[in-house]
Amino acid sequence: MNSLAPPKKTGGNGHAALKTLTTSQVLRRAARKINGTFGSEQLCTWRYLPGICRIQTRLPELARKLSQRSRTRLVGWSVNGGYLRIFQEKIAFWRAKNLVTRYVAATNGAFSGHASPPLASKSGSGQ
Repeated sequence: MNSLAPPKKTGGNGHAALKTLTTSQVLRRAARKINGTFGSEQLCTWRYLPGICRIQTRLPELARKLSQRSRTRLVGWSVNGGYLRIFQEKIAFWRAKNLVTRYVAATNGAFSGHASPPLASKSGSGQ
């Protein structure tokens, strides 16, 4: 018997399981799960691989916080203008979404570098 000969058909369609697994509806659903992003332009996350998420920020304050996380590593940065840092962490997507939500909430208050200090009065007398 020739070992290079194709196997004989034994009935049925051997590719039927493949066709049911790769319908366009299944592929669209899988693409949403894999490529969906969460967050804003300043801080967002997406699933890179199962169990691994990437987090992108355009704010130096958030990049500093992300770089201080023990399991996070820098995997990308801007080379042509604008501030951009991309970090990767072994984390579930739902946890990464919670992280982004927490950091954005903190950014609205604690990290705001645009607030100016209160102005002191010019005269020492009560007005």
